[in-house]
Amino acid sequence: MRFSYPVVVALALTAIVSPTASAATCTWTSTNLPLPAGLTQGVVRAADSLSGYAGEAQTSGGTVHAVRWVGGQAVDYGTVPGYSHAFVSGVNKSGTIVGHTSATTGNHQRAFRSVGTALQVLPEPAGAQHSWANGVNDAGDIVGEVGSNVTSGGSTYLVRTAVLWPASAPGTVVKLGGLPSTGQTLGQAVDQDGTVLVEYYPTITNSIDATALYLWKAGSARVLPTPSGTTSVYGEAISNGRVAGAINAGGMVGAVWEQDGSITKPVASNLITSINRTGQTTGWKIVTGLTAAHWVWQGTAKVGTLSGQRTFEVSADNGTVAGYSWNSTTFSQPAFWRCS
Repeated sequence: MRFSYPVVVALALTAIVSPTASAATCTWTSTNLPLPAGLTQGVVRAADSLSGYAGEAQTSGGTVHAVRWVGGQAVDYGTVPGYSHAFVSGVNKSGTIVGHTSATTGNHQRAFRSVGTALQVLPEPAGAQHSWANGVNDAGDIVGEVGSNVTSGGSTYLVRTAVLWPASAPGTVVKLGGLPSTGQTLGQAVDQDGTVLVEYYPTITNSIDATALYLWKAGSARVLPTPSGTTSVYGEAISNGRVAGAINAGGMVGAVWEQDGSITKPVASNLITSINRTGQTTGWKIVTGLTAAHWVWQGTAKVGTLSGQRTFEVSADNGTVAGYSWNSTTFSQPAFWRCS
């Protein structure tokens, strides 16, 4: 299950060392990122392995464009021809942006990647009605899932299957083998070594609660351990062998699967949404109703203090975190935060 917020450039950044637990007294300060001409609000969704970001920004009419920020420049990638919205999920150091579209008419979701500054749809297997690209690594491997309509018991369900668009075979799409053959699988993210994080749903009728997380690589998969009593799991990100997400065992708790398979739980978290190569994470905890407080952790400890209205979407490898802020006049302003 992908948790996200509605919908947005990156200023040049010097190298920043990721905060550690010893930096617990630091203060996170924000820097707003400019929007391309004609776009009114936005959000950072992803960061590359250097110092760039990518995300979305929208026009006053509500059309959503893909945007990349790097070297002090805001680059408007626009939309896929024939589609009204481009929702971004990943970017690599070469500037390849991936995500999915929605159609100007109808409800067809289509995975895309950027070629230069243009967006192009990715191929779908025969029989697929929808596709989503959820992540890309620096090698150019893209992961996601495709969806096909299946009728069972008189009802029609959208059944999703994890796929890879391999950099070694441009223009092709491969369903991931070595995973359970029943239910549904979602390709959530891909590590730099090609390891794919997969959520597994045991039935075609339930697209809400995954019951297992798998790490897939080169045709084989292994399941991640979960505590006794776990009823559902969430896999959001993978970096340097660590997986970020949550465990539901009588309550939803943020979790990180370490490189050895052990599980750590960042204090006061319900979901860990992003992790960088040093293990710095971002995520949130429900405070009341639908109101969530967003934080940064290193290991299990919160890092520093935060103020203002903000949402964190990504923990970048340069040590910053990024997402958007808002106030009474601006619904969403793309921004990054630095620990100092």
